[in-house]
Amino acid sequence: MSDTPPREIIMAKAGELFHRKGYSAVSVEEVIVASGLSKSQFHRAFTSKSALGKAWLERLTKRMRIMHETFMERPGERERRLKKYFYSMRSWVEANGWRACQFANTAACIDAEAEPELAHLIDQYKRGQRAFFIELVGSLVAEKDAQRLGTAVFLLYSGAMTEAQNLKATWPFEDALVAAEQLCGIR
Repeated sequence: MSDTPPREIIMAKAGELFHRKGYSAVSVEEVIVASGLSKSQFHRAFTSKSALGKAWLERLTKRMRIMHETFMERPGERERRLKKYFYSMRSWVEANGWRACQFANTAACIDAEAEPELAHLIDQYKRGQRAFFIELVGSLVAEKDAQRLGTAVFLLYSGAMTEAQNLKATWPFEDALVAAEQLCGIR
């Protein structure tokens, strides 16, 4: 018998399914079967699929925030920061079956009016991701240009994530990186 709490088992299995198939394409029953738990164990842990989705997005947000903080704390050549970030995410997308941003994928398939908590979490994550790019680019350009250029690099990155998934190709990351470096005066 596993020492892992049912809530954690459910979160792990649901996260795998949501990432691979998309939030809307996964049913509670599918999560229950994948977790190997009973329906009552699921409902003791989560009152609904939306509650599970909220917990999943909150966990992803926390993980990404830690990753971004750790990334910014690493010493290294400032001029290589964009390249390191874009290339690490390119590798992650490729290694994960061309499934890119779980927040964008979820936003594309939910009804924001029916699932306002999920829509809010997605919005907050994307705002945080934009702030990360403003901080990252702010370490490369004049302070007065950081917000404008950081936002532009965020949009380039977001487009690269989407197109890498759509095309199952890495070139969107590579081309977006070239444009981002040019915006920041690198090269």
